[in-house]
Amino acid sequence: MSGHTQEKSKIVRTIKTHNDVFEGTAYKKQNNVLRMGLFYVTCALVLLLASYGGLYFEKGYLHDGILQNDAAQMKKSIDFEMVNDGIVGQMPGMLDEIKKDPNDKYANSMKMNLDSPELHISTDNLVDILIKAGFVRKTADGLAFTDFDWKTAHWAYSQVSVILTSKEHPKDVLTLKVAKEGSILIWHVVGAYMSTSLRNRVLN
Repeated sequence: MSGHTQEKSKIVRTIKTHNDVFEGTAYKKQNNVLRMGLFYVTCALVLLLASYGGLYFEKGYLHDGILQNDAAQMKKSIDFEMVNDGIVGQMPGMLDEIKKDPNDKYANSMKMNLDSPELHISTDNLVDILIKAGFVRKTADGLAFTDFDWKTAHWAYSQVSVILTSKEHPKDVLTLKVAKEGSILIWHVVGAYMSTSLRNRVLN
């Protein structure tokens, strides 16, 4: 019998950290974060577009409607009824006290005739009024806007104010109130407020 003894074989088990598992988990987490970020950015863009995207079309209709004297585009950009309702209250003399003759038995039923001037804008006279106001001029090629500063102020979800100031006559200021009407995407000019100087220029 041989004196050689066989050593017992040892089973060596290598414990390996599977970095690919952890890296894969990190990648999955990172991918989810990117997806969530993209989702929120998309929602923000959609909300922004729904809130103010219609202003782009509003400005286009207003710009082209005036320069092309196009009644259809004017109607797409301006609520003439609301604008005229607001203009009535700006006329001088509207706040004057009305005195009635206490001895007149028909005093309480009579119709009041005010001496305040009237200004009613429509698709037929809007361009002429803007020319008189100094915001539009006639050129050899048609119509063009004059130099004025455009400032957007008082931003809100459903309305903004656009302030136009004539560079030639800085006291002539026109403030347009633009608001949503009937849809979150549809904006119209619903008010036009004139400075005293501008109002006098238009009425003279």
